Amino acid sequence: MEDDLYFRQMLTHWLEKEGYEPVPAKNLEEGFMGIATEPLPDAVLLDIHLGEKSGLMLVHWARKQRHLAHLPIAAVTADDTLKDRKRSHDAGCDAHFTKPIDFSALRKYLVSLSVCSAT
Repeated sequence: MEDDLYFRQMLTHWLEKEGYEPVPAKNLEEGFMGIATEPLPDAVLLDIHLGEKSGLMLVHWARKQRHLAHLPIAAVTADDTLKDRKRSHDAGCDAHFTKPIDFSALRKYLVSLSVCSAT
């Protein structure tokens, strides 16, 4: 989930090159629809700030759903203070990546989940 068009397109393109079938979402509503319907995603990358809304709302909700409780969710945000990292961790994010994104670190994370082949 990413509200910035340029970053959403760049991340989508990178994920496709890595062998993913990304389902981009530009706002919280699209994000909820993306994880609330079948098939479930293998992982979720979300921006913490989606306009006036927080992507962490989706994380809090997902962690309360039995079928989504263990869905890998990573925050992807420009916020990189210890407070920001703690907020995303406390919400239930499994990882925290900052923009500009380190694609090598993201690849390692995705490979560790066994949802992306190492290329």
